[in-house]
Amino acid sequence: MAFQCLSWISILLCIAQVSSMPTKCQLQRTLMAKTHNLLETMVCRPLEEDVGAAKAVYKSLMKVSSLMESDSFPQSWDADKLVKFQIIVDRQIEESECITRIKTQKEEDDFAVRDAALTDYFDKLEKLLKEKEFSVCAWEVVRREVLSVLQFILVENSNNFW
Repeated sequence: MAFQCLSWISILLCIAQVSSMPTKCQLQRTLMAKTHNLLETMVCRPLEEDVGAAKAVYKSLMKVSSLMESDSFPQSWDADKLVKFQIIVDRQIEESECITRIKTQKEEDDFAVRDAALTDYFDKLEKLLKEKEFSVCAWEVVRREVLSVLQFILVENSNNFW
């Protein structure tokens, strides 16, 4: 009996010794990738009821970028500021592209109307530029309209910024 007890104690000591041995200490690549992905994507999650508005802001930025792709800007405009403006708009579009993947029923119902109105509005601005042959006056109208769009976004959609 004593021998059997001593055997069990020896086995338990061996198990304790083996389980307390140091293990290979390293970061797991898959877990690191998951944490990176979660941290990177957590910011693009507007309130569900504001998805339609956030998509409208995104669409507006896309349309502004499209309008500003022209090479026929007035000579009087500050070229450095124009380039900076275009870079920032393009960066905002790139960083908020995830908005287009968010789907809710309310957003789908709401965004279709906004999308049509935005498309019509920006098509009229583009038409004005073409009809007026990209004149300084036409560009000034477009500049003021884009300013008012950006002001509206800042004031009315501040809860959609992340």
